[in-house]
Amino acid sequence: MQKSRILITGGLGFIFSHVAEYFADKGHDVYILDNFSAGSHPELVNDLKATVYKLDCAADYAIGMIRKIAPDYIIHAAAISDVDESIQKPLKVLEKNNRATLNVFEAARSLPYLKKLLYVSTDEVYGECEHRKTEEEIIFPKNPYACSKAFGSLVRIAYDNTYESLKGKTVETRFCNVFGPRQDKRKILPAIKASLAGEYILPLHNEGTGFREYIYVKNIAPALELILEKGDRVYNVTLNDGYTVRELCAEAEKLTGKRVNTRRGNRPGMDMKYQMDNSRILSLGWKPLYTFEEGMREYLC
Repeated sequence: MQKSRILITGGLGFIFSHVAEYFADKGHDVYILDNFSAGSHPELVNDLKATVYKLDCAADYAIGMIRKIAPDYIIHAAAISDVDESIQKPLKVLEKNNRATLNVFEAARSLPYLKKLLYVSTDEVYGECEHRKTEEEIIFPKNPYACSKAFGSLVRIAYDNTYESLKGKTVETRFCNVFGPRQDKRKILPAIKASLAGEYILPLHNEGTGFREYIYVKNIAPALELILEKGDRVYNVTLNDGYTVRELCAEAEKLTGKRVNTRRGNRPGMDMKYQMDNSRILSLGWKPLYTFEEGMREYLC
């Protein structure tokens, strides 16, 4: 990938601060739009080799800023991603996330030299997964956050199909649960890490039977680079390493030799199982840098 101007929305967040670092270290000109809200890491501004604008992508003036930057590539990741917040404040989350996505696509369709727009989505758009979902299967979001991400999936298809300037230039990723440094402490693996340290008692929602797939954050940026260079349409990004919360706790205890302290808990509206087929991204030539165990060991030990 030749030196390029890469714009990352939400680039101070947990996942995409790592992505910003990766592309900046490779010599690209990285630009970040971030509103410094919950989950953001504004303390990284002076350390990142990137141009950072404190800006809410849901605001009208975001369109003009994106046009002014005139990036070669856009990675649109900015969103309120807390499921519990989306359940408590659905109007806020839907309005913010949907407007931010529309602003990015509106700006992108007027960029004559844009090479690729990558929209970041989630496995949650599939809803309950009784089998490993492929990218061609119906999306069936079951909470407001997932609904907002599914909206973006449909916007991507509509803009790619309708506007000549974007035809063949849009792509989408659907991540499984990403974990690693800088992650919000309310998420499952940071919570397990805090419990191992004796700082937290982990609530086991639905008896700890909820099943998710997991991937270490340092696998993400190389996957995105490959997709920006060669990808089209949609890619599930997962290692297919899936665990219930109880099994995840057992893995953490096995790696560290410490105990995860737990209590009973409940989470209304929780989907019990997400799982995706990763054949498509593997066929693109993706080779993860870290196995699940290697990532867990680096993160927990």
